[in-house]
Amino acid sequence: MKALFAAVALLTAAAASAQTAPVPAQAAPALAPPPGQATGSAPPTASGFRGEDNNELWRGRRGTPVVVEREDLEQRLARLERLLGEAFERSGRGQGKGKLREAYDELNDIREVIAEAPELRGHNPRPTPPPPPVPAYQPIADGRLQKIMNAMSREPFGKDKMNVLEDGAEGNYFLVGQVQQVLGQFQFSKDRLQVVRMLWSRVLDRQNGFQLYNSFQFSNDKEELKRIISG
Repeated sequence: MKALFAAVALLTAAAASAQTAPVPAQAAPALAPPPGQATGSAPPTASGFRGEDNNELWRGRRGTPVVVEREDLEQRLARLERLLGEAFERSGRGQGKGKLREAYDELNDIREVIAEAPELRGHNPRPTPPPPPVPAYQPIADGRLQKIMNAMSREPFGKDKMNVLEDGAEGNYFLVGQVQQVLGQFQFSKDRLQVVRMLWSRVLDRQNGFQLYNSFQFSNDKEELKRIISG
């Protein structure tokens, strides 16, 4: 964008040189701005476009980033460059005055586009999407689960292990991988199926329930597991 602004400044200086260049015929008169035109687009003066009357545009906003349509601005700058070139070539004939007037009008239009463009800090064509909502339920922390499993491992019988798990699981939610860890605490399939029955309503990623089949060896146990997780 700095390069485009630099191009506008260079072309403006070139237009000023064309205005002040001596011509054999009568010099081109100053061009009056159209009614209601914004400040900063006053007619060229003897010192060029950066005269006393239009310093507000160049001084006040020169360092402010703005957003413009790059393709449109490049096309208009190319047209301005061509018009100024033709004006220089014909400055000694009557057509030169009209070409300079057309170039000045085009330059003023471009300056209005830049002046009216929204500031970059206030321009947000692609709003940042809001962050995803925090899940209402979180799985049990690994540290908490490990404490429950340590307590279960100190119980010799499956029934006692089940009691520890029931108390520890209260108010907590689980992932399928965490349920698999708990199943490793039980030796018999009937106890493992009971664990799934106890915890399945608190499993958050039920779409991964198929992973639990690896914790059972016999087909009838897998059939019962299917009924539990499909219910």
